[in-house]
Amino acid sequence: MSTEIETRLTEARQAYEATQHILDGMKDGERVQIKDLAKDVGLALALDPKEVLGFVNHFVHKTTIAYVTRGKNGGVIKGTKPVKVVKPAKKAAASTDTNQ
Repeated sequence: MSTEIETRLTEARQAYEATQHILDGMKDGERVQIKDLAKDVGLALALDPKEVLGFVNHFVHKTTIAYVTRGKNGGVIKGTKPVKVVKPAKKAAASTDTNQ
């Protein structure tokens, strides 16, 4: 394997490990934006956050210790995603049987 590939694999491993370490330090239910998480990982590795953003993004979407939500209150949330409650459909108000 070339040294270039080995270097990139080492960088990816370090980014994943730093992301894991930061998420492990969070409390269950705590939320962080992906861009802020990438900044923290970049600081830990002395790299520009843009260089590690792809690794951080991939990690948080594939890990089981946190989940990603979108929207106004979106971000990376430590813990397991709550199960969505499925409400039963309403029954028809009155059945009209014309064959009486």
